[in-house]
Amino acid sequence: MQFTPQQLTGGPKYHHKTRIGNWSEDLELEEIKLKDYLKKKETGSLIVTAKQRQLESSLKQDELSSSPDGLLHFGMKVMLVNHQSKGALSVNPYDVVTKSHTAYMVTTSPIGSPCLRNVFLIERADDADGFEDDVVHYGQNVRIKLCPFS
Repeated sequence: MQFTPQQLTGGPKYHHKTRIGNWSEDLELEEIKLKDYLKKKETGSLIVTAKQRQLESSLKQDELSSSPDGLLHFGMKVMLVNHQSKGALSVNPYDVVTKSHTAYMVTTSPIGSPCLRNVFLIERADDADGFEDDVVHYGQNVRIKLCPFS
């Protein structure tokens, strides 16, 4: 290994603390970013905090309707479950799809307790569908509504 004349005489050496480039601007930028982060954290406007609040609100517990006569009626709160895939129909009410009308992405989630993202209200789609009672019949068009986000 060869040494430079400065190293042989014990002169100043290169050190890892040597600053190169725009170090002053880099330090200032880091300080500005930190202040911005702390301000957003203090006001609760961080994206992570907003997503957490959305998740908490959509996972609030909800109740399903009971059916004493064993029939499905309009106005009941139900979960739609596929027993083969063991999944319940679920919606993220904060994930709106841009279409000609308001639409939401639908997915399935493991069957769990009823919450606001997987409990739907059954409504009649057409009042002139040929059925007079409030019982849901096979082949009848229905509308499912996510409550309370709809």
